[in-house]
Amino acid sequence: MKKNSPAVLQAFIDIFFPRQCFGCETPLKFYEINLCLDCQIRMPLTSLHKTKKNLLFQKLELHFPIENATALFHFEKEGVLAHLIHLFKYQGIQKIALFLGEWLAENLIESGSFQNLNGIVPVPLHPAKKRKRGFNQAELIANTLAEKLKIPVYSHALKRIKNTTALDHLGEINRHREVQNAFLRNPLFSSKPQHLLLIDDVFTTGATLAACAKALRKNSEIKLSIAVLACRL
Repeated sequence: MKKNSPAVLQAFIDIFFPRQCFGCETPLKFYEINLCLDCQIRMPLTSLHKTKKNLLFQKLELHFPIENATALFHFEKEGVLAHLIHLFKYQGIQKIALFLGEWLAENLIESGSFQNLNGIVPVPLHPAKKRKRGFNQAELIANTLAEKLKIPVYSHALKRIKNTTALDHLGEINRHREVQNAFLRNPLFSSKPQHLLLIDDVFTTGATLAACAKALRKNSEIKLSIAVLACRL
């Protein structure tokens, strides 16, 4: 009876305070957390963390030296994942970022390739955009990873000094032009040899990550690994 008591308690609580699936808004069963089983099955997992030189790694290493790279999901314009990203990124439901961040952390731990990391650097938002949104989604993910991986987050290692236009509708060449010199390593952040994990929410062309990597690695011996929630490959 004791083994089942948490499940019994959750089932009782759900009677009075029903929880909804973030994906389809149907009531969750007592054994479901955040997503119903149907939505979990429809999440487009990549399994990239199981392969060292995966397709994401190969794309990124064309732009800068890299130790490891992974993405939790394949990005799709429609579907459960797109809905979840929209909810936390544009409607401020930060709990979703924490939930997905924990999922990503489990993949990094399972991989075994993301070891000997000294810290995590989230891709920064421009201050004006962060004030408008109220938070940086990459920083939320980074904080969740840091808790699971037991390493610090360096939120101020990078500064976004250019308020870039929306990149969604730009082609690859124009994306790289738009983010050129958009980031600057904080002069107070150490340039000593260290291995950092650069975090973003979605990888599309790699332009933003490449610009961040260039700024971080300038006149430094910093090594970089990359982790994103979702990628288009």
